[in-house]
Amino acid sequence: MPLLNPPSSSAALKRRPALPNLPSLPLARDERTLRIALVTEYYYPHLGGVCEHVHFFAREARRRGHHVDIITSNLPGAEAQANVIRIGRSQSVYANGSQARITIGLGLRRAMRKVLREGKYDVVHVHSPLTPVLPILAIEEADCPVVGTFHTYFDKSKGYWLFNRAFQNRLDMLSAAICVSHSTTVALERYFSAPWQIIPNGIDTDVFHPSVAAPPAIRKDVPSILFLGRFDPRNGLTTLIESFRKVKGRRRQAQLVVVGDGPLREHYYKQANGDTDITFVGAVLEGRPSYYAHSSIYACPTTKASFGITLLESMACETPIVCSDILGFQDVVVNGREALMTPASDREALADALVQLLDDEGLRIQLGTTGRYESMKYSWPRVTSQVLDVYHTVMGRVAISL
Repeated sequence: MPLLNPPSSSAALKRRPALPNLPSLPLARDERTLRIALVTEYYYPHLGGVCEHVHFFAREARRRGHHVDIITSNLPGAEAQANVIRIGRSQSVYANGSQARITIGLGLRRAMRKVLREGKYDVVHVHSPLTPVLPILAIEEADCPVVGTFHTYFDKSKGYWLFNRAFQNRLDMLSAAICVSHSTTVALERYFSAPWQIIPNGIDTDVFHPSVAAPPAIRKDVPSILFLGRFDPRNGLTTLIESFRKVKGRRRQAQLVVVGDGPLREHYYKQANGDTDITFVGAVLEGRPSYYAHSSIYACPTTKASFGITLLESMACETPIVCSDILGFQDVVVNGREALMTPASDREALADALVQLLDDEGLRIQLGTTGRYESMKYSWPRVTSQVLDVYHTVMGRVAISL
């Protein structure tokens, strides 16, 4: 399939993926049910690891009979959804080498206070707790235990250095501080002190599995290399396109399938330069498993990450991985076990690894089979149980203090 023409902004809006449906009936119930508020700057239609984490945790907690509200911001194209409360307006900003989001608007503190009081929550769970604006407001306004989950790895932060005491004070207000990976604690400990707990991101191993129908964008006549992620400089699509040209230069037949979207789409369309072996699919939400499962290789040349959630998705679909050898990915995969790892931004090494897997079907099967087995350790029921244990612990402490 040839390179698709760059879509207009109106076409991109129409192409937004539909929100995943939350189950209407719980499949199992916990003995003690809770009222939980999840506060995040990142939720659909924004695509990314944090909103995925929030969505799937909420889904699993609801299955167990808990009441879960998601408190987030209004984004362009956002659809009304039950138990999703939106306040203020989301604004995209550049931070930490990526596009971040903050909420702007008048009366945000008052709105947050009102939502939290009316919700009568047992626990408030803030994601990216030290991120302006909604998470910090929730920490300050909550009248119940507050749990925070940190998702991000970073090398340095001028803001954390300049306003260290203010941020540490907010961190001290948390009843529990969770990190999704060891690399996240490494980043945070450069500036802050807290009794960190590591609970990883989860994966829906019933949704992400190898037995799904193939998407029409993937050709059957050549092996396919998949890129899946936001169009963000640190996700390394420029590196992958250049490495893909090196693969073709070595007389290897392959298709590069690019799943994702973002403000940099025009840049990447131009870089592809009409190559008929590069297929831009656009943003995909619920159909991701089919792209993983029917690709020969998942390539993830990201230069900075706190946790490899897309690596887990690929592993669950039995697809071998070529990825950057960075700290956040080392928490999830082992070189030669379910992935081949290469130095970040090394185009030649990435091309070598892609060629190695294209040429060795046995190795692809070995890495993929091991990946599926390892992914089962990150199932959402298991991860959700760990988080709920934290909730009960901090609530127990409050009960004892009373």
